[in-house]
Amino acid sequence: MNKPHSTSFNEILHMILTYYGLPADSISFIPFGDKSYSYKIRCRNGNTFYLKLLDKNLQKEAIAQTEYYLPFLRELHERDLFPPAIYPILTKNGRAKIELDEIVLILFPWIDGSSLADSYPLKESYIRQIAKLSAKLHMITTNTQLPRESFSVNFLDELYTYIKTLPQRSTSLELKTIIATKEKEIIGLIEKIKQLASTFENNHFQFVVCHGDLWGGNFIQTSSGLRIIDWESVILAPMERELAGYITQMPFVFMDAYSEKIGSRIKPNIDLLRFFSFRSQLHNLYSWLKNLLIYDLDRKQQMNDIDMIKNHCLNRWEEIEEGLQKLEFHFNQKEGE
Repeated sequence: MNKPHSTSFNEILHMILTYYGLPADSISFIPFGDKSYSYKIRCRNGNTFYLKLLDKNLQKEAIAQTEYYLPFLRELHERDLFPPAIYPILTKNGRAKIELDEIVLILFPWIDGSSLADSYPLKESYIRQIAKLSAKLHMITTNTQLPRESFSVNFLDELYTYIKTLPQRSTSLELKTIIATKEKEIIGLIEKIKQLASTFENNHFQFVVCHGDLWGGNFIQTSSGLRIIDWESVILAPMERELAGYITQMPFVFMDAYSEKIGSRIKPNIDLLRFFSFRSQLHNLYSWLKNLLIYDLDRKQQMNDIDMIKNHCLNRWEEIEEGLQKLEFHFNQKEGE
């Protein structure tokens, strides 16, 4: 979010003391992301923490996700299964979050390092590290009940409605122009992804533990290596869900490093890659349009969401499809040899 939550800094510091017993005396807002409010908390003894605040009116889905990803992260931490993962700090009562009338608070250790969010295009060394971390995660067996990939596309009907009613519902000329220019392409892609989803119903894919959102902003480079944050999307799914994020970023390097880590060559399913790549893009578009059409956003947040649609979503689709076609051609050639 681009501005702090209405809960005052003093109230937050008081809650940190009350529920965690931490004498926090400094707080600063971090204007990053659109799924939560982020803060840096400092204590008198020099310890530093990252605080995630969720609003029960605005971030219902993110709050529902805490029911499985927080226990999962605690399991990873307590069993030392995957050290690169962040983990929630427990309250004095042994809970992984504070749930109040209007907000939910989650406290994590602060990670000193730099995000890879602004490191695009990622260097080959990063792609290899990420691929090997993905492979290591995919080999983990967990006792936590995680959601399973269902290939659901239920949101697409609502997205279709947003697209068709946008001229009447939005006052932003820029947004209406952006969507009108791409409307035919968006509608066609909605139908394509629905069709692909229907073909997966009777298929039996191997499911692994996937982070679900391994983009650069969820990696922090530290002195001891890459750390991974924001586990809200963790899910049991085919490995293609992870690889889909690297279709336009050295996919062959990713697959080579991944194969090296697991000890065997992989051959990804191109239909799965296309589905995961574009379902993610369409869901991002859906989320930003929902924010703009349903919620009372301030002007700064509106401009941010419109920019995300224009420059971090719709402009990427052609490159993704080109990457998928290159992979398909490569594997077809391999089969013909």
